[in-house]
Amino acid sequence: MQNQNLKNFEKGLALESLKTSLRELIFDLEKIVPYASALYKRSSGLAINVNRVQESIEPENPIEGLVFTLWNGQQFFEYSVNTWDWALLKTSLLTWAKNVAQQVDHTQALSQIDPGPKLSQEFESPLSEDPNRLSLKEKLDIAKDNLHIALKADPTVSNAISVVGHVTLEDVYVNRHKVLHQKILRSDMMLVVFLSDGKTSCEIFEGRSKNTGLNHVQLTENQITNLIEDGKKLLHAPRLEPGFYDVIADPDWSGIIAHECFGHGMETDLYVRERALSQHYLGQPIASTIVNMFDDPSLIGEAGGFYFDDEGQLSTPTHIIKNGILLQGLTDMASAHQLNIMRSANGRRESFARKAYARMTNTFFENGAHDPKEMIASVKDGLYLRYATNGMEDPQAWGIQVEGLWAEEIKNGRRTGKIYSPVIMTGFVPELLQSISMVGNDRTISGLGMCGKGHKEWVKNTTGGPHLKMRARLA
Repeated sequence: MQNQNLKNFEKGLALESLKTSLRELIFDLEKIVPYASALYKRSSGLAINVNRVQESIEPENPIEGLVFTLWNGQQFFEYSVNTWDWALLKTSLLTWAKNVAQQVDHTQALSQIDPGPKLSQEFESPLSEDPNRLSLKEKLDIAKDNLHIALKADPTVSNAISVVGHVTLEDVYVNRHKVLHQKILRSDMMLVVFLSDGKTSCEIFEGRSKNTGLNHVQLTENQITNLIEDGKKLLHAPRLEPGFYDVIADPDWSGIIAHECFGHGMETDLYVRERALSQHYLGQPIASTIVNMFDDPSLIGEAGGFYFDDEGQLSTPTHIIKNGILLQGLTDMASAHQLNIMRSANGRRESFARKAYARMTNTFFENGAHDPKEMIASVKDGLYLRYATNGMEDPQAWGIQVEGLWAEEIKNGRRTGKIYSPVIMTGFVPELLQSISMVGNDRTISGLGMCGKGHKEWVKNTTGGPHLKMRARLA
């Protein structure tokens, strides 16, 4: 990808003028190469962090720029700018396109990119309350209120970090058939609580992230006090004896399992490089027949949702596992074209200056038929898992690791209150998923997560699911 800074940046370009200018540029570029597209991305927001001794209010990574994608019949090329003068930009792009057109190996076959159906559409996420209309003091007061509730709740609370934020994301995508515009607002709220009894210490957290107003991610006083009561139980919790256990995973744990089982290992740009074992299991049973899993960016209210991806693909759900059968992976334009498979809306960029990759969005286990209380009652000797924190995967070997804070003993169908912490789950994905014997009817989706690809290229996503009963290796 080439990246060029141009002088004479014009602020506040009208949206319709931007669309018209991009369409004209695409028309001129396609006189030289067989396919061209343009993406304008802008984001702005605010992050408030308060703790016992410090308050900070910072802009949330403001970004604005353009990226152009060309296909010369054999390869993709990209060119990004974050300032522009239209006359100079056009000259630079046409010169670049001529160079791209010359980089064709005439001994190799050429192919075409499908620009998709003709469509011109505007999208905007619905809001009951726009946080941009709240004063800075009002937002700071929300963060302070959550902090004060936590600090006063119990003497063991040594400190807490209260986070309140919101981001506005705006995209314009143009190719010869499409002119698309979306505006999405995301709100975030999180509380991290640190506890200490003078001998040991621990931390625990709660939060929400949704494509909606702050009123829909607000933490209640009851949630905060329950969080602290749980944190106190972690202070002297012993480590778990390593081994295989019957477990009930709560929705947060289920979500991170979904993310790690079918994260980068189902992103088909890895298939192109033969770096994901999952590609050899397509069309085969890899989970219990009661297991269904989706990646669905069309859930617009969730933090990983959007109306179209960064390559102009309209959002639709991808059914990854259907009744235990592995159906399909998640694509960007390049991998779908190279593998000759159907595109999904998973071509995503960290910013206009970064490459598009196949990335997850809202990834979750779908609901099953069982009540969570019934699931717990079915366990004679096992563990109830809560407060998942993070995970990792090895796409080539299809192994995963999920970490969390809470494993509670279950004896004869009842939670005993005996807690082990921390807890780590490891395993080979098909073995773990085939062990699932019950799926709850209480799916929830958490939006706190971010996902990096190769320890970089960060994008927002969510994870979720219902309660799951399975057999797992824990330590």
